[in-house]
Amino acid sequence: MKTRDLIQELYFKIDSDKMYETLLSSEKHSAFTNAEAVIDPGLNGEFTCYDGYIKGKNIFLEEGIMIIQEWQAAEEEWPEYHYSTVQFKLKPLDGGTHLTFIHKGIPEAYYESIASGWYEHYWEPLKDYFEGN
Repeated sequence: MKTRDLIQELYFKIDSDKMYETLLSSEKHSAFTNAEAVIDPGLNGEFTCYDGYIKGKNIFLEEGIMIIQEWQAAEEEWPEYHYSTVQFKLKPLDGGTHLTFIHKGIPEAYYESIASGWYEHYWEPLKDYFEGN
């Protein structure tokens, strides 16, 4: 299966500890996505997000700095055996957080929809959520 990697860089007006906490909190994640998220925030903790569309496991955690997860989407042609890897690298910058987001191993057929989906379903709602809190 052919895969592609994605890198996105963003800035959020929130400190990195709060961003880290929000990404790993079932309650907060559900609030900013407007969809059910069930997240075990510990190392090797499993999660589902977007009403079960995404599932995976936390494989590396450094509080306020880095989250690395195995990640899989419930897509018809996404092989059950294949997990991609997502990395949220958080760096304090100008009173906020610079996020370097890397998503490796996206099946090529889903690259474009996933690349735009991160903005539409994560980054824009996350910015709105932080502005309201």
